[in-house]
Amino acid sequence: MKRETLKQRRRRLRREKAIRSCTRIAVCVIAALALVTVGWKIAAPFLGDSYGQAETGNDGQKGPIAEVQAAENEDGSGNAGIAQLAETTEVPYEAPGWQYDNTGWWYAVSDTTYYQNGFAVIDDKTYHFDSSGYLSVGWTPIGGKGYYFDENGVYDPEKDHSMMIALTFDDGPGAHTGELLDTLKQYGAKATFFLQGVNIEQYGGEAIARMASEGHLIGNHSYDHPNMLKLSAEDAATQFQKTDDLIAQYNNGSGASVVRFPYGNKSKELEAIAARPCFMWDVDTMDWESRNVQSNIQAVLNGVEPGQIILMHDIYQATVEACKTIIPELVSRGYELVTLDTLAAASGVELQNGVTYYGFSQADIDAGNVSDAEN
Repeated sequence: MKRETLKQRRRRLRREKAIRSCTRIAVCVIAALALVTVGWKIAAPFLGDSYGQAETGNDGQKGPIAEVQAAENEDGSGNAGIAQLAETTEVPYEAPGWQYDNTGWWYAVSDTTYYQNGFAVIDDKTYHFDSSGYLSVGWTPIGGKGYYFDENGVYDPEKDHSMMIALTFDDGPGAHTGELLDTLKQYGAKATFFLQGVNIEQYGGEAIARMASEGHLIGNHSYDHPNMLKLSAEDAATQFQKTDDLIAQYNNGSGASVVRFPYGNKSKELEAIAARPCFMWDVDTMDWESRNVQSNIQAVLNGVEPGQIILMHDIYQATVEACKTIIPELVSRGYELVTLDTLAAASGVELQNGVTYYGFSQADIDAGNVSDAEN
């Protein structure tokens, strides 16, 4: 009996000990769960974006998870769409948020979506994203109008383009091109240079590097200025290619962005061969004929109008000397001297390859003479 009683007592003690251990474990588990719950509630507002709790809508504010949606307007003039990223594209930084790659800035709405083709308000600032999803900067044609975005891509509705003109220089570079670049730099003016290959070989090294670094537009004006209407398609292509190759040596490997045909002689076939926007002019100063400083000054300043394209030649000393009067006088009259692509964009014109543009003045617009796109 005594032995049996002892066994029962031991069994009871073991049961009581097990119950006490289980109780302690249960209390610890409940306490841990309570701590996790409290911690999650505190951290959730900060982790919401990363864990899919919230995303950024078209107004840049936190809201429900954004659904993939099309842009409001096909021409990019409405609210931006939300597009699906390719499966191979990774979002390098926190989403929602700004991202950067070799092409430019873009905005990840989530880890798998991005803004595309339209306007979006982010942190109370208005931005625009192109059809590829990249941030618009500078003058940008959208829906047939020109919009200006500062260096950070912020839309500036107060920016005025009503007093823009484009000075263009053919046949260079030449012995006096550096002097012209000095004058342009002094007055914060930009220009477009249509270069000849034969002159690049002699004067291109320093001149082209300066044009590129100082914000001027570089164009192709053939290799040796032939009448290209008399050339075969192969020879015409060679004229452009040789000049592009020479330009690329001093332009970070890139050829010309735009084209002007020698003598203005063009055809649809030549436009297709050029495969870039092509440009004529509103005002021919005839500086190649007069070689006279005062005549050049009068040709530009007498009757100049906003939106015009002015034709000169930087291979002539008289022209470069005339520009020392022309450029500051235009600036003093309130004109902004810009490159051809800027003039077009500010006028709401999206440049097309294989199209020739004549000018962007009110007279050009009224006459339907901006380009030959419809011809």
